[in-house]
Amino acid sequence: MPMFWKKHESISTKLAAYFDQCDIFFNLFEKAFGMYLDTGHGSAFEAAVNKTHDAESNADDLRRDIELTLYGKALLPDSRGDLLGLLESFDLIPTAGETVLFDLLCQKINIIQEIIQPLRDLVDTNLQCYYLLRKTIDALMNNPRVTLHAVKEVDAKESQSDRQERKLIQQVFSTDLKKGDKLELKNLICQIGRISDLAEHTSDRVGIIAIKRQI
Repeated sequence: MPMFWKKHESISTKLAAYFDQCDIFFNLFEKAFGMYLDTGHGSAFEAAVNKTHDAESNADDLRRDIELTLYGKALLPDSRGDLLGLLESFDLIPTAGETVLFDLLCQKINIIQEIIQPLRDLVDTNLQCYYLLRKTIDALMNNPRVTLHAVKEVDAKESQSDRQERKLIQQVFSTDLKKGDKLELKNLICQIGRISDLAEHTSDRVGIIAIKRQI
């Protein structure tokens, strides 16, 4: 059962390009974050952050082009609203990732050795959550009837991220770091966790759209 916008080839093509660009952003995000953990702040990290910023900007350009195209196509208002709402919700996710890197770049946050691996694990979980969301998008595009199963996978991964966040924050506050440094790390951890929070919110929206298309 193809989705309502599959009949409009230009919209379908532009959507695929937008989501692919977001994938490119998160691939660059993962590399940049790993670089910071391995080597700290430096010119190479700054260059990596700039690349992710360019990728996010390109995704924004593609999203705006889709929005303009939607208003010129013969989609029903409800269908147009569903798609615009989905794009608005999805767009917040790479923005959250960009904020993580920008905080590291500006604040030069000191990542103590004890939390480097747990932090890597938290980032990995949130990236998995993002890619599971992409699975729900693909399901919505091609077979809405299997979308709800994919949505449940996103929910489970977001719950895993929540557990990791809490444990990691507790670990940070059990150290001898200054209170300001602890709060800085807590903010970083929460901002990373926001990626999966937003992915879960967006997947819920995807699920609602899928249900509506089956009624």
